[in-house]
Amino acid sequence: MIVDIAKYPFEDEEYLRTLLIGSLLLIGSVLILPAFILVGYFARTVQRASNGESPPQFEDYIGLFIDGVKLTAVMLGYFVLFFIALFVVAFLGAIDERAGTVGFILLVPTYFGLLYIATAAVYHFCQELDMRAAFDFRSIVQTSLSLRYLLVVVLVWVILPTVFTVLQILIGLTIIGILLLPATLVYEFIIYAKLMSLIPDRSTTTT
Repeated sequence: MIVDIAKYPFEDEEYLRTLLIGSLLLIGSVLILPAFILVGYFARTVQRASNGESPPQFEDYIGLFIDGVKLTAVMLGYFVLFFIALFVVAFLGAIDERAGTVGFILLVPTYFGLLYIATAAVYHFCQELDMRAAFDFRSIVQTSLSLRYLLVVVLVWVILPTVFTVLQILIGLTIIGILLLPATLVYEFIIYAKLMSLIPDRSTTTT
């Protein structure tokens, strides 16, 4: 499975073009707007990978931009809950130091809990490119209740970022490696999309 995931970005016959355009968009993300195109590309990659298709090419930039804005809004919507919790903790701390300390301790599992659930929300959004699917909490909870889902989350948020960071540091030790860093980040992006497509959608099963 790992080998298939690693090879997935190269299933696109024009993968060099994809990596080049993705690299330029990544560099241009300092201007904000290109970042939304990349996020939209990620969403469509998850969708195509879920359907057993090769990665998409960079086309329909307006559509990619719109999908990127929608997915960004979904993530912001989930993490607004965390910022509300942060505000409550700060308020409790101002009233009672002990209550504030307890609240601060609870922020850690709250953050990781939201991150865990938000991954399923992103998956559901990508299947339909519809924001409503990202807030179908019944489907999201059903999807997140499996060991395979847990494995995907750990790979996407913990293990692979660590591995890629180490590799990119090593690559960046040479001048050629520095020039290739944006392409490695785009490759990493596509790998995460492929991994998320492997999430088991238990919400489609009947009980």
